[in-house]
Amino acid sequence: MYRTQLAAISAIGMLILSAPIVLADSGENYYMHGMGAGGWIFGPLMMILIIALIVGVVVLILRWMGITDGAGNRRDQALDILNERFARGEIDLEEFENRKRALNK
Repeated sequence: MYRTQLAAISAIGMLILSAPIVLADSGENYYMHGMGAGGWIFGPLMMILIIALIVGVVVLILRWMGITDGAGNRRDQALDILNERFARGEIDLEEFENRKRALNK
């Protein structure tokens, strides 16, 4: 479920953020209008930079929203499971404390 949400949000974000780039292209030959041969080098580099920036922003937004599952969430889930097992009486206090110390390292 999260993967489909992630894919949908990424696709929508890419479309929204790339629209100004597409609309700004007038189709003229930039080499003839003073950009020079540097346009062949800096154009692709700028596109890579813009795409990396867009992907980074989308990832940060998804992490802020809590959609992606980072390593911290896994540790919290493990502690929750450990607490539940202790509360149900499946493990004793000594085993609970040993496992909790191991998870907190």
